[in-house]
Amino acid sequence: MYLKQLIVFTLCAFLTFTIFLPGSSGKVVEKILVIVNDDVITKTEFDDRIDKTKAQLQQLYKYDDTRVNTEISKAKPQILDTMIDEILFIQEAMKRNIQISDAEVQKEIDTIKKQFQSDKEFNTALEAEGYTLESLKREKKRTLLLQELIKQKFMQELIVTDDEVKTFYNENKDQFPKKEDTVKLKQLLIKFSLTPEDKEKTRQRAENLLKQCQEGADFGEMASKFSDDPATRANKGDIGYFISGTGEYPELDEIVPKLAVGEISGLIEIPEGYDILKVTEISKDGKIRLQRIYVAILPDPASEKATEEKANSILKELKNGADFTQIVKKYSDDPSTKEKNGDWVELPINNMGPELRGAFDSLDSGSLSRLVKTPIGFHIFKIDEKKDLTTDEIEQIRRYLSEKKLQDKLGEYSKKLRETAYIQRLADN
Repeated sequence: MYLKQLIVFTLCAFLTFTIFLPGSSGKVVEKILVIVNDDVITKTEFDDRIDKTKAQLQQLYKYDDTRVNTEISKAKPQILDTMIDEILFIQEAMKRNIQISDAEVQKEIDTIKKQFQSDKEFNTALEAEGYTLESLKREKKRTLLLQELIKQKFMQELIVTDDEVKTFYNENKDQFPKKEDTVKLKQLLIKFSLTPEDKEKTRQRAENLLKQCQEGADFGEMASKFSDDPATRANKGDIGYFISGTGEYPELDEIVPKLAVGEISGLIEIPEGYDILKVTEISKDGKIRLQRIYVAILPDPASEKATEEKANSILKELKNGADFTQIVKKYSDDPSTKEKNGDWVELPINNMGPELRGAFDSLDSGSLSRLVKTPIGFHIFKIDEKKDLTTDEIEQIRRYLSEKKLQDKLGEYSKKLRETAYIQRLADN
């Protein structure tokens, strides 16, 4: 008798918590797993989230099917709880009258579309990921609602200070790869005075290097041996990505976009010499990666000696206590660093190179270098700061700690919302 009652109760529960299409003669469309206030989570929605999570695990960790299924089996309760929290947060956003327009959603879709060559390629990718255009729009709208809710409620609380970054690093040093410290450098440059004769000699030298590259010489090796740019010489001339139209290198805006991958430019005249460029990569978003051979105009001996005397006089001022920033503003011939109070580069000590590292008696903060001669003049460097982490590493830790703060805040917020929410689980997942 008890078994019969249990069977009848189970059937009634199943029928009560199942959605039917009107006029469908009782045909089941969706099974509801959870009621969250006035919203529901259906089995189809849950299964779709499971499938997407499986795909992410396989993509990120290269798990095989057995490992994926094991991990998913353990994670199912957490995944369902996450979906419940998302609904609670969306409901809260609606209560706060947060509005996301169709135009905002379309802007997100258009951003995704730009990553594809055509609408057909975009639609194929949608289908492969289990989306339709409408389901993608719904998901993007939910995402924007959540982002705006987080912005309104938590943004100020997610700021991570430099002290928090340092504390986290010091408490978790053993989790980071062992490496040398990083130094942040300032520089002051006194340029050589150059003549037309100096320029002509340089042009002949640059044309010879260009000819060798065009005849098949390895561009990276040529940059390592002959480039007068110390900052990139150690990287075989690699200067990273160039983006046309930013104004950073206006003289290249007309030249670089016309080059194909592997193509070498002609001589590019700049105030201090000549550049030879090679395109090594063009990304989908239009960024162009370049190698550079820089050929500097060299001065005659008399001009070089006069420049050295001036630079030594300035170095003496600095050693007598003059403020480096003020001296940069007064004397430096490098406009790009002069505008930034002398700020130059930040790099690991072991990447400084023997010439630069050897210019310092000490690599402690505040140390001044001796004069460092390069093809464009004499440099004086100052170690502005010595630290364990690069700027990129600091920002990575900052993002991690901000994300952790967000997860903690959302956990607290979820707990608070659940206290007054109606949540009923109706079926096993």
